[in-house]
Amino acid sequence: ESPTSFVLKMNFKVGAEKMASAIADSVNPRHSSASDVGELKDLITAGVAEKGACVKGTVLQFDCNDGVEVTVDGKTQGKVKSTGLARAFCDVYLDDKCVSPPLRDSILDTCCAP
Repeated sequence: ESPTSFVLKMNFKVGAEKMASAIADSVNPRHSSASDVGELKDLITAGVAEKGACVKGTVLQFDCNDGVEVTVDGKTQGKVKSTGLARAFCDVYLDDKCVSPPLRDSILDTCCAP
């Protein structure tokens, strides 16, 4: 299975805790391990807190394979080793209850079209 990456580029300022909580809150109902989700949230918070906040232009990258690796502005924050968490993170953007159906449709049309 090939890795899947999601890149979020901020268009406006959001606090570290608010950003980390929003992502964790989206993943949590899709994954059974609260400790994995908490670890993911901590990695996001730590990476963003170094800057003070997710300011415009901040780039968050999430590489999903045998876990979720978190990178903020090119600096790796760490990895939560959990294939279930990686699946849950992908589902945030790709399942039937995804956060943005137009984004999902665009991904599927671009990456999966014949």
